[in-house]
Amino acid sequence: MTHLAIIGAGAAGLAAARSLRQRRPDLAITVFEKSRGLGGRVATRRRDGFVFDHGAQNLRAPTPALEQLLTSALAADTLHDIGLPVWLFDAAGTLAQGDPAQNAEAKWIYRDGLNRLGKLLAAGIDVRREVRVGRIAGAAGGRAPFTLFDTNGAPLGTADMVLFTAPAPQSADILAASALDESLKATLLAELGRARYRRCISLALAYPRRIERPFYALLNSDRAHPISWLALEHSKAPERCPPGHSLIIAQMAPAWSVEHWDTPPDALQEQIAPLVAALLGDAL
Repeated sequence: MTHLAIIGAGAAGLAAARSLRQRRPDLAITVFEKSRGLGGRVATRRRDGFVFDHGAQNLRAPTPALEQLLTSALAADTLHDIGLPVWLFDAAGTLAQGDPAQNAEAKWIYRDGLNRLGKLLAAGIDVRREVRVGRIAGAAGGRAPFTLFDTNGAPLGTADMVLFTAPAPQSADILAASALDESLKATLLAELGRARYRRCISLALAYPRRIERPFYALLNSDRAHPISWLALEHSKAPERCPPGHSLIIAQMAPAWSVEHWDTPPDALQEQIAPLVAALLGDAL
């Protein structure tokens, strides 16, 4: 049987594994994930009775295939349409109702956290968690079959094909340390080097009272405000926070995030909380 190794158990890696398992039953598929969780940036954290999605904020299904995947193929009792619109705001903090057509689309979440998606996609897949691939080595000529090694140099097994779905910098680090066909390696590294990422500081703020608005979230329309996205996380589902409390997610603009990347959390709170209060028109 042909063996495929997939590096990364984010949404891309798990979706690829699921699709290939259905289309290519001749493949033996193993997914290697460096962390404990599944789903990558479709991530959820829990603390003191609060449940919050600090990466991806909701799931959209703009095509019938994606809608069928979410609502049927990956059906879960906790799947839920938020049902509230997303409004817009500009650099001055002026609010405006969002696009009616976009707001009419379902904004799917799981009541118990968006990381449920990773668990559903991984069902029946051989996923090796907390295993960090450090390099791969090809056979004669630096090509298949490949041997995978962890960061300590211990062999993880062999594969006839390797699919990289980890973020480009992580994939590039693995490839740079690998013994592969040099022309193939150079091509892959050049392509990965073209990828650019926008940093995003995401801060969760909890308050001991209810904060209700006619919208679920606010989106900065002119990209000129320190905040890019502001969400009333507690409006997703009652299970998201203790009774009588509110939870707000502030995701900061790329330039602001780069400028404050090394700022301690307490100092971030002191700077971000007033911006949140101003947008919501509430002393908080």
